[in-house]
Amino acid sequence: MVDEAPREVADYVGQNLAVAREAAEAAGYQTASHDATEGDATQNVSEEWTVCFQTPEAGEPLIPGERIDFATVREGEPCPTADGLAVLTPTVPSVVALDYAEAVERLAEVGLNDVEGHGSYRDVELPDEYDDWLVCFQRPAAGRQIAEREATTARLSLVEPGTDCPAADNERLNPEPEPEPEPEPEPQPDPDPTTGGGGSGGSDSGGSGSPGGSGDDDSDGGSAYYENCDAVRAAGAAPLYRGEPGYARHLDRDGDGVACET
Repeated sequence: MVDEAPREVADYVGQNLAVAREAAEAAGYQTASHDATEGDATQNVSEEWTVCFQTPEAGEPLIPGERIDFATVREGEPCPTADGLAVLTPTVPSVVALDYAEAVERLAEVGLNDVEGHGSYRDVELPDEYDDWLVCFQRPAAGRQIAEREATTARLSLVEPGTDCPAADNERLNPEPEPEPEPEPEPQPDPDPTTGGGGSGGSDSGGSGSPGGSGDDDSDGGSAYYENCDAVRAAGAAPLYRGEPGYARHLDRDGDGVACET
């Protein structure tokens, strides 16, 4: 049997462990795996792990039939800086004062790839393209640890170049106009004490009135005044006709212009 010559090992770093194992075994190698972190967990389900390191490294010679060892972490977790070390949770960098395009690049360096932008001023809409708009506020805040990068959305609050940032996010750039004051009500004149207050309609038994009468009494305005028809008859003035001295509406029951007919 002729021994096979060594071959250069392919690069499996970054691949799903199940995919890497299948490819390596198809190339004639045996495979093994272990936890790349200090946790040293067992890889019972290969599909749930990702290759961080491999031994031998990519490009090194290895005779088919020999073994490639994969150092792995759980899917979605960051790799340690070296095999067997603890995983350092990355922190959010500060991107305030950067333009949006540069901020997106900085966040991608720590695995934050889901980034959203919105206007810092609620009365200013973002244009279709805003790569040159500047970051005023960011969430998550700078320095915060991000354990689940794939599930984290970075939200950046932006202003147009040349515009100052507001004191707080979501303020108005253009203040709302002050409401116009309601007009003052026009003053009403005081009632004239010399008008109104006329007596009610009368009958033979008499209605109240006042000397000189009122507009309602329709008197002639003369000096004669009768409280009721009895007083008219006692004075021998009955009947009274509209326009005559002493005529008043409270003495004219039917309003025909003749008071105290009988």
